[in-house]
Amino acid sequence: MCCARLPDMNARRWPTWAGKVLRAALCVALLAGLLCRVDGPTLRDAGRDALAHPGWLVAGTLLALGGLLMAALRWAGILRAQGFTLSAGHIIRMFFIGQFFNAFMLGACGGDMARIYYTIRASVRLRTEAATTVLIDRGIGLILQMVFGCVLTLVYWPLFRATTTGRAAAVLMFAGLAGAAAGLPLLLRWNLFERLAFLQRLAERTLLGQRLRRVYETVFAYHRQPRALAEAAVFSLLNLLFQIAACAALGRSLAMDVPLADFCAFFPAISVLTAIPLTPGSFGVREGLFVVLFRSVGVDGHRALLLSLLYYFSGLLWSLVGGVFFLGHSAAGSRSLRAELDSIRQGAGQE
Repeated sequence: MCCARLPDMNARRWPTWAGKVLRAALCVALLAGLLCRVDGPTLRDAGRDALAHPGWLVAGTLLALGGLLMAALRWAGILRAQGFTLSAGHIIRMFFIGQFFNAFMLGACGGDMARIYYTIRASVRLRTEAATTVLIDRGIGLILQMVFGCVLTLVYWPLFRATTTGRAAAVLMFAGLAGAAAGLPLLLRWNLFERLAFLQRLAERTLLGQRLRRVYETVFAYHRQPRALAEAAVFSLLNLLFQIAACAALGRSLAMDVPLADFCAFFPAISVLTAIPLTPGSFGVREGLFVVLFRSVGVDGHRALLLSLLYYFSGLLWSLVGGVFFLGHSAAGSRSLRAELDSIRQGAGQE
């Protein structure tokens, strides 16, 4: 009987591994394309400029932390609105553990899974509700970025029109915002599982339908909580402004003579496009966007590439804080790291 199961298991795993290999190959190809155009001495000169302005490097790194804290507080508000009674400090720790998993343990399990697991363990709530809060958290952040990005794209349209990448970024942002504008009223105005008979039958007859209904009704509950949605939008805006300020500060460390308005115009587009998981950690995609978009305002490609890497590593630095919290959870439960990882994989999948 065990032998009979092996082919099925492999068949299920192959698409997952195939996807990872393809994403990694795309990442390598994009980075290789960028590095082929890099002039070593010029890149070293840009690096020396950054080291010559340590104050701006520190400021950019601290502002990146501010952005992460705003995102954590946004999730805290979403959890409270859903009835989760956890302290802000505990939620911030869970959020940073998720950041650590996103940055360093992509192959083992994602940050969302870690956040779901620790939310369930701390609050004794079901996985579907916990997972939906993470989905809502990501959705609100992305929608706010698209709104901000589309407004700035219209204001600074000549900058985006100047390059094919800029025009494509603008189209994708407007398309995403149009989809959100069309879909949100359907999600929040009527309970579709009560109005549509085929959805009722799906929920009554299948396990998938039951779970979809619970996810939908968790989202639908927010139509009675406009204050919670407004609070989440405010924290999303603060998160974005902190990220833009961090990027601008790091740009100043590289002696980039670029107005803050240009960072405001380009950063939301970069953030929205790198939310599409084309490569691990969006490596290659992010760097290419920085180079192409900032080159349109006269920034040397080497400095734009280094800016992208500095911004990425500033976030990576704060992700290590989540690693410390993760070690603390493991030690508190008297479990090895492997046992804690296994618990996350198994526990986040249990109802």
